[in-house]
Amino acid sequence: MSKVISSAIEPSVRALADRFNESGWAKELRIQALEAYDVLDLPKQDEGWRNLRLKEVPLDTLIAGVDKKQTPEQILSRIDENAAGVVVHYNSDVTEIRLDPDLQAKGVILTSLQDAVANHPDKVEKYLGKLYSFKESKFAALHYALRTGGAFLYVPKNVVIDSPIQLFTYADAPNVGVFNHTLVVAEAFSQVTVLEHSSSDLGGGTNVHSAGVEIFTNDGAKVNYIALQNFDQGTYSFNPRRAQVGRDAEVKWVGSELGGKIARSENTSYVEGDGANSEAVVVFFGSGEQSLDVSAAMIHRGRNSTSNIVAKGVMTDKAKTIWRGLGHIQQGSKGSSTFQRENSLILSETSKGDAIPGLLIEETDVAGAGHAATVGRIDEAHLFYLQSRGIPLKQAQKMIVEGFFGSILELIPLENVRKEVETLVDRKLGW
Repeated sequence: MSKVISSAIEPSVRALADRFNESGWAKELRIQALEAYDVLDLPKQDEGWRNLRLKEVPLDTLIAGVDKKQTPEQILSRIDENAAGVVVHYNSDVTEIRLDPDLQAKGVILTSLQDAVANHPDKVEKYLGKLYSFKESKFAALHYALRTGGAFLYVPKNVVIDSPIQLFTYADAPNVGVFNHTLVVAEAFSQVTVLEHSSSDLGGGTNVHSAGVEIFTNDGAKVNYIALQNFDQGTYSFNPRRAQVGRDAEVKWVGSELGGKIARSENTSYVEGDGANSEAVVVFFGSGEQSLDVSAAMIHRGRNSTSNIVAKGVMTDKAKTIWRGLGHIQQGSKGSSTFQRENSLILSETSKGDAIPGLLIEETDVAGAGHAATVGRIDEAHLFYLQSRGIPLKQAQKMIVEGFFGSILELIPLENVRKEVETLVDRKLGW
């Protein structure tokens, strides 16, 4: 007997399944997520959610989608002509797909996730939802119930993609939910860099972005995933990004979390293979009345595996930020190591930052483990010194923030990305 569903989103969920002619496992996944959404409450007790103002997230007024439109010029102008491939997710649909013909000839697949469900079901069913389950939270269930568009990237064995794959998520329609999912499968000894741009311009309105990223790297594969999140402060964003790292494989995360009214982001690697490595570099900056919850976690299951997390954050105005880092070496992960360090800088009396680093070591034979975190206010002596040399207060703050971020920005592998982050930080500082 099927369950009785009372959720207001049920008509939208069933309409999406009909629109995409879904059947079998794909439709079942959507319906199961709807049933979970119907019974799950907003997260309350979990440490990773309780500091966010979740009751103000406008779930009851969400519109599941709008009519497909052309890719806006402000996104077209940002597409790198040298990009290996491009997918644009605009509001609730994919409006642009490009792939270098030479890569297509080598078996690379780049398309919307929705098209991949229809045309490459064997590849999608094997991986979709395996790292990020609809059962995890009400937002996860919402994501899988109303998922549209998104991106699917498949890189065959031994294929090396030299130029980045660009993914754009852009919203300008208030009240429309953005539920894109990115699925990356890198076969053995393949290499790729994915550059994700997320932004919005809601003209004072609000919307909800409940997304997901799943990356699977097989033996010896290498994936760099770079995320630039700069939603306007009408967007409520929830975006877990997770990777499974195979034997001698590597996943490197770069995250820049700057936007959103409430933004919860996560970069988690399951370092499963022997000799696997994963790294995370994270920059975050809260201003206005933003609430940012930023985390990175490395879960070791393979022997002689390694991981490292580096993060820096700034907060000003009335912003509140929380950083969570975790290095977890499970029993049996002999010879593994995990390290993390995070620093936060507070620029105003009314902003707040918390750092919650953690280590969980269940194996006695480890190569090393450690963490360090600091949260402190801007040094008044430094400000006084600069001002005494004739430098105005705002410019002095800018110089200190640039110096603070300098060492971590050097870890971003693409120069154009470093410059973009620097520009966005300057805007947050009012320059």
